[in-house]
Amino acid sequence: MIYILFTILLAIFLDRTAPMRNGARLWSWYGDWAESIEQRFNGGTRVQGISAVFIAVVPMLAAVFLADLILGEITWVLKFLFDVAMVYLCVDLYRLGSAAQAVSAALDAGDVAEAATHLRDLTGKDVAEYTDTTVARATVEAVLKQANSLVIAPLFWFVILGPVGALLQRMASVLDRQWGHRSERFVEFGWAAARLDDLLGWIPARITALSYAIMGSFEDALHCWRRQAGMWSDINSGPLLASGFGAMHLQSCEEPDEDAYGNKIIARSDAADAGDVRRVVALVWRVLLFWLGVAILMLGAHLFGFFVR
Repeated sequence: MIYILFTILLAIFLDRTAPMRNGARLWSWYGDWAESIEQRFNGGTRVQGISAVFIAVVPMLAAVFLADLILGEITWVLKFLFDVAMVYLCVDLYRLGSAAQAVSAALDAGDVAEAATHLRDLTGKDVAEYTDTTVARATVEAVLKQANSLVIAPLFWFVILGPVGALLQRMASVLDRQWGHRSERFVEFGWAAARLDDLLGWIPARITALSYAIMGSFEDALHCWRRQAGMWSDINSGPLLASGFGAMHLQSCEEPDEDAYGNKIIARSDAADAGDVRRVVALVWRVLLFWLGVAILMLGAHLFGFFVR
């Protein structure tokens, strides 16, 4: 436990302070490789998608597993440094926070177009309409979701499976973002990537959603989670957004209304603004510090019990 805690603490410190993260896209190379695999394998079937995921994931996992094993046989110091590097590579809290803060600064300056550009850098897609409230709310939504995939989930799987687990989760997230079946081109081919990411994110997403409630408005978050999590088609986005919006008082937690066509409409209690973007970044930091504090307390209790025996 001491080893895992110090590995995570050092990786987060590096993520926060290392200058190479400014503008660096450490996963762009993997995205390019995934794109080349897709161009060779995408024939529009699930079997081809499963094969592509296998090729994109397994060799990397095998290489990391062997490297970690060999370095551990040489000396624990090399293994520790390697594990720190892997967690540092998989956790991307700095980019998430800096991109959101850039949106907030642009909104404060009244430059909605620039804010939308920063939002596109964060999510990889455009919003339907460029207004200050829609850009701010889309940014809050993106941070609530990506805090799980870029922070909590890789840390969770590192604790469970070591560097292999953290790398597997992050690769699955990248593949789902590129191949997830959200268009005709990927409706079958992207099925395996989407299901793998859903599977690896299921437990961390609910831990993150519960953390939003603990660090925000607990009653409102759980109320929204219970009533409205099913309003989003993504099985992991539902709890994250319902709990996160409820914790921040950005969502009405009453039963959703229906429009003239029978579609359910999610009620919103408040329009988001630049201040809410800053609040959601602060919420993510509180969640991370909360779990680090829990880990430190557990470690302290363990050490205390060891010394008083």
